[in-house]
Order: sequence, then C-alpha cells, then structure tokens
Amino acid sequence: MKHRWIGDVIAIECSGRIVEGAETAALERRVRDLEVVHRDFVLDLHEVSFVDSAGLGLLVRLLARLRRSSGDLKLCRVAPNVERSLNVSRLSTVLAIYQDVDAAVEAFQRPPDEGAPAALEVVDILCVHRSADVLAYLRELLRRAGYGLISATNLSDAATLLTVRKPRIVVIDAQSRAIGMSGRFADAIGNARVLELPDAFSIEDPGEAGQRLLDDIARIEGRAIG
Repeated sequence: MKHRWIGDVIAIECSGRIVEGAETAALERRVRDLEVVHRDFVLDLHEVSFVDSAGLGLLVRLLARLRRSSGDLKLCRVAPNVERSLNVSRLSTVLAIYQDVDAAVEAFQRPPDEGAPAALEVVDILCVHRSADVLAYLRELLRRAGYGLISATNLSDAATLLTVRKPRIVVIDAQSRAIGMSGRFADAIGNARVLELPDAFSIEDPGEAGQRLLDDIARIEGRAIG
C-alpha cells in the first residue's frame, strides 16, 4: 500500500489481494492510522487482483465507519474482475466507483448521495459466521436483494436472536452448524430453514458465491410460498 494526500483526501494505492486475514487487517490498520488526520479516502484498486467476501465486507465496514465520522470512502480504477464481484453482489450501489483518482477526489466536492434504501422492517434471515467481515458482506448482499437481516458471530447470540426475532431462514457457516446442532441453538431453530455456507465461501469469487447463496434462498422462498 502507498498513500498520498490530495488536498483533504487521502488516496491509498493497493496492490495484491484484499482477502480475509493479514491483508484485510493491514488495510484496516492503514485507514485507522490515517483517519486521525483526514476522513475522506480514495482506494485505488487497479493493481488488486482479487477481493474475497471478507475483503468486500471490510470495504463496507470502512465506508460505514467513515460516514459516521462525517467522512467517506470511494473506489477508483477497479480491476474488471473485482468490479464484476461488486456488481454481482450489488455492492457497486454502495461503494462508489470512479474512473481514476482525480474523478474520485473531484466527487468529494459534490453533494453526497442520499444513501442506500433502508433495510426491511421485518427481519427474516439470520446469518451466523465467525468472521465479522464476511457478515458485513452478507449483510449488504442480502439487504440489496430485498431481504431483512440479523447476524451473529457466535451460536449463543444466534440462539437469542432466533428466540426473539424468529427469522424464517438461517444462513450458517459449516463449522458453526456442526457445533450447534445440539443444545440451545438447535432448540431455537424451530421451523426456520437452514442454509449451510461451504467452507470455501469466504475464499471463492464473492460475486459467484453470493449469487449462489441468493439462488438457494430464492428456491427456499419459492418452496415456502408454494
């Protein structure tokens, strides 16, 4: 990562991959260190070869945190495969993409977008995953597809949410499901339909993995309606 100041905007040029683990942690640290000075960021991704679902989730979390502090995050020069993942997962409507750094910096001078549509009031899907970044990705993916969503990183919290909110569908990572098929979590599932995320979900192409999940949910909804 290399960064530079352009007026009140910090442009960070990234290369390599933005994936779960050391890479996402390094990018988050860099933004946290720099946002002490300024809170408007441009990420130049033209040399980023791959972003997994955790990486996309991190971008969403950074955007939300910066906006809470009256800042913003924009992307530019996004590689075609990364842009495809953003489009397929509908995150291109959340994360603004510009042709180059200059266009992104110029956009900070214009009035901000009014923001994304609000989530549905009735929550019907619970996502359980150990990674907060994967959950952030799933949250935006499902919300953009018109679903309400609640999430938890552990089975205890998930059991509480199942009891209180009674979602119709539970999306859960394979390891958590293997652990949780007995005890309070299993008892709380009730009539909810369970979809298991494969172990490879967080390292697959996020657009393709996200689309498969949406297709699986649509099939469940179709059976429930029918």
